[in-house]
Amino acid sequence: MSILTIKYCLDPVLRKKCAPVENIDGDLVTLSADMIETMYAAPGSGLAANQVGISSRIIVVDIGAGTDKPNPVTIINPEITASEDKILGEEGCLSIPEIFAEVKRAKRIEIKGVDLNGKDVRYETEDHVARAFQHEMDHLNGKLFWDMMSKIKRDILKRKFKKILKEVQKK
Repeated sequence: MSILTIKYCLDPVLRKKCAPVENIDGDLVTLSADMIETMYAAPGSGLAANQVGISSRIIVVDIGAGTDKPNPVTIINPEITASEDKILGEEGCLSIPEIFAEVKRAKRIEIKGVDLNGKDVRYETEDHVARAFQHEMDHLNGKLFWDMMSKIKRDILKRKFKKILKEVQKK
């Protein structure tokens, strides 16, 4: 396993809708393991394939986030099939480091897809894990969390991020 480079929000790969995965093979299994290692190293609780430069519909999420038992899952071609009760909550993004903002998301969701063995999977989640799944699904559709904010808030966050990026690049 290896830690992959996470693409920053300015990378065009994050603005493209990801293609469905047609074939589960060894490369995909390796990608999944690398994504999980990268997610934890970042540290984060979810990661979409396009965040590491692969424009395919695959996400990893730690469904044990917030507990003392990590439980990473991989979902291929995920789809949110039900959601309810919108709530406001703080969010960050591994592709937009050090930037956090309040985002309205469904409190509870049902998500379906396929695991690395080609078996159908379904998760009913709420709160932080539901938020993580929705956030990663947005990535697969070419959206970033600040896209759901007003233009003024989004522009403030973008300026703040560009300032942080300049500082990082000086080092």
